[in-house]
Amino acid sequence: MADRERVIAYRVAAHQFDRTTADASDLRVFDLGLQDSERSATPALAARLDHVPDLTTFTLTWSVRGAPHWHRPDDVPDLAARLWPLSDADAVARMNRPPVADGRAALHEVASALRAVVTEPMTKGEASSRLTSKVRPEVTGWCRGCDTTHVLDPIFRLAVLPAGLRFDPAEKTVTFVPLENRQAVPDTSRGFDALIADYLRLHGPAGPSEVANYFGAPVHDVKDVWPDDLVAISKRAWLPADRMEAFENPPQPEVVRLLPPLDPYLNARDRDVLVPDKAHQKEVWRILGRRGALLVDGEILGTWQAKAATDRLDVKLSPFVPLDVDMFAEEANRLATARGLGEARVS
Repeated sequence: MADRERVIAYRVAAHQFDRTTADASDLRVFDLGLQDSERSATPALAARLDHVPDLTTFTLTWSVRGAPHWHRPDDVPDLAARLWPLSDADAVARMNRPPVADGRAALHEVASALRAVVTEPMTKGEASSRLTSKVRPEVTGWCRGCDTTHVLDPIFRLAVLPAGLRFDPAEKTVTFVPLENRQAVPDTSRGFDALIADYLRLHGPAGPSEVANYFGAPVHDVKDVWPDDLVAISKRAWLPADRMEAFENPPQPEVVRLLPPLDPYLNARDRDVLVPDKAHQKEVWRILGRRGALLVDGEILGTWQAKAATDRLDVKLSPFVPLDVDMFAEEANRLATARGLGEARVS
């Protein structure tokens, strides 16, 4: 791996925290999709743009790791084939290991049945209830919360995009809408090498293990499709050739940002690079009670939490080192505006 200082400077620039990009669709984070779990998308955009746009101009669906992501509409038609499992073992792993050997065939069966079921806007509950009888029982299970048997959630989530479905973001209940001119359900992976390059442009230099971890695929499958035209930075890290100039001379990462939990910057899989201190890693990537990260000139120097109070956003900082609270006032107010609140208070 190249020296950490250069890697961090490259990534901060690659994530476009400098706010020189005016059009959200030009943000590199949309190359992989912008995750929107726990309302993470809006603050992630506020960290990169002067003005947060209406996200409904993008397409929301379950995609990478079965999580909800916003994508450019023009990227969606090819995305299902790019994300299609690389092998049967890959499919079984991504589906949380149901008792099937032919993982891709099982996923194809579920996606095809779901595609046939949802021909008009339909809630997840209704789609799920109609789907159960049309698939093999090995991919279903009893759900105590629903008091019924239905397709296991990880499998259902992975099947939505191949079935050609998106969400209706105007509905509070998860509601599926068929994509216009939706493609046939894939039967083989096509274009995963392009996703590898996109990951490396944003989170590189990195290697197959980080890419595999990000997409939830086995490392040996990722190695089998590793592009030949990447530039080796070390024995374990690569970059696309078109990013070498940016890597060799990155600008100084002179930015202060409030990164939300699940911000794309925090989704890089080499956490030791982002946050070398193990104790600090546990705070930044909590499993329960997720917190955002304080990004100061390329270093993650603490965490933060926010709570809306009437027309105000209260932001509480938990720095790892002494920091001036006032340096985050502007960012907190930007975040409050993005969430439709009048002002912010930082403590």
